[in-house]
Amino acid sequence: MPRKLWLSAGLLAAGAALLATARFAGATPPSAGIFRVGMTGASVQIDPQLSYVTTGWWLEYATAAKLYNWSDRGSKLVPEVASRFVVSNRGKTYTFVLRKGFRFSDGSRVTARNFAYAIDRAANKDLGSPAAPFITQANGTNIVGAAIVNAGLATHVSGVSAKGPYRLVIRLTRPDGSFLLKLTMPFFQATSTTLPLTHEVVDAYPSAGPYSFTENRPNERTSIRRNPYYVRGPGRVRPRNLAGVDVQWNLNEQQGFEQVMANQLDEGPLPVAEVQNVAGRFGVNKTRFWTEPGGSCTGALFFNNGRGIFRNNVRLRQAVNWAVDRTDYVRAVGPFSGKPLTHLLPPGFPGSITAKRLQPYAPTSRLAKAHRLAAGHFRSGHIVVLYRGNSPANERQSQLVRRDLIRLGFKPENIDMREVDKGGGPPVPPPADWDLSISTGWCVSDLDPAAFFDLLFEGYTSFHANLAGSEYGKKILAVRKLVGTARLRAFGKLDLEITRDLAPVAPMRTYNSWYLFSDRVDPRSLAFSGVYSDWSIPALALK
Repeated sequence: MPRKLWLSAGLLAAGAALLATARFAGATPPSAGIFRVGMTGASVQIDPQLSYVTTGWWLEYATAAKLYNWSDRGSKLVPEVASRFVVSNRGKTYTFVLRKGFRFSDGSRVTARNFAYAIDRAANKDLGSPAAPFITQANGTNIVGAAIVNAGLATHVSGVSAKGPYRLVIRLTRPDGSFLLKLTMPFFQATSTTLPLTHEVVDAYPSAGPYSFTENRPNERTSIRRNPYYVRGPGRVRPRNLAGVDVQWNLNEQQGFEQVMANQLDEGPLPVAEVQNVAGRFGVNKTRFWTEPGGSCTGALFFNNGRGIFRNNVRLRQAVNWAVDRTDYVRAVGPFSGKPLTHLLPPGFPGSITAKRLQPYAPTSRLAKAHRLAAGHFRSGHIVVLYRGNSPANERQSQLVRRDLIRLGFKPENIDMREVDKGGGPPVPPPADWDLSISTGWCVSDLDPAAFFDLLFEGYTSFHANLAGSEYGKKILAVRKLVGTARLRAFGKLDLEITRDLAPVAPMRTYNSWYLFSDRVDPRSLAFSGVYSDWSIPALALK
């Protein structure tokens, strides 16, 4: 599976110390104000088929119109430009019926041709879009003709055709239940044919969402304003409380922070040294200081399911899940940096089930239960634990895991702690005899829940050797055939079932980011999108 830059653990960690973006309004009346954002880093690409970082996708979540999209509140899959779709040809052909009434910010109509053009640009060899791997996978999502375009042998993807202005047909080389979810990526938004096919757009361009880009001065300022042709109607139901957003780039972190505190910016950097003071002054998730988990990354303890004490040893894997204290583990990282997690799909990710009564494990240790499960299943009693020692937080987490293993019943002398990343130097290849690995970041590349299950069954955990032909392997294959909302619901239930009954890993924590807003921002309008790990711009309102 292609890995997404904007979801990398390194970028996530950096983002946690920087800032964020905007939110969503319900009953709050529309505001004509401009939301002012300050960023410490360089500007991002705004080209719809090239933008591939969180800040860029945050802006495009406000400017793009897609066939299917995610609700501004939560992670509900909803039809947008498409009113419906039909899957035929044994799962290989998708036919979308488009709504009338969507227009680009230059007044031109949105038609099926605009979605076909987005796919042509995504596959174009000269443009070099990071979207290409998502539609040219030989064993995954593979649109007929996309690989040929990506090889430079054609300019139009033959498997995509516009049947009149409002019917779009896309043919795949093989059935793929995740295809609809991939189409929610900003890469595949309605794209104006005025954009050049083979090179990047840097300046403002027409877009069909609630807002559109009106100015882009790289490394200085990027602006979006209301799309004047986005008129409420079928599919066009998103709020537009702000008149627009101005993003200033390359700010000094401390100066940007002080500007937010003085209400000169509406959102900006939050230095680590200021977090405790800000939380004490404003509270957490009440007015101006907010912390929310990133939607596609988690921390976990990986079991080596292919060999050693955890192979074919479900009860010991379950025992570890009950023995670890996730609250302590999160606290070791630092204040407001995460929340305990007890299943695979992080909160806000499509399909994730967060109801407390349904969780397979507890956030704190349940040693009595852990002891009952582990009794008679320690085997040799010797365990090799891999950990990264390149930060004080990682060191603290490794010591907590060691503590909990001792509490579970492992003898201290039988716990072999091995550092695999020394002081930020080149990673040390893991030994062949490892049993437990303390992960500091586990991220997926797209918005399909299957991606989390894929990671479990690839070579690093060796779990795939035990899955083939099993009850759970068959269940996963069956769910993979589902499309849309049915797929999300089924994977959410399977997530809880597998984590509880099979325990292939021990999920531990989310990765949270911090957000600081000015006093002008109406906190009632803040709506966090777990899908994009950021706030919804259309919902945001000023006082």
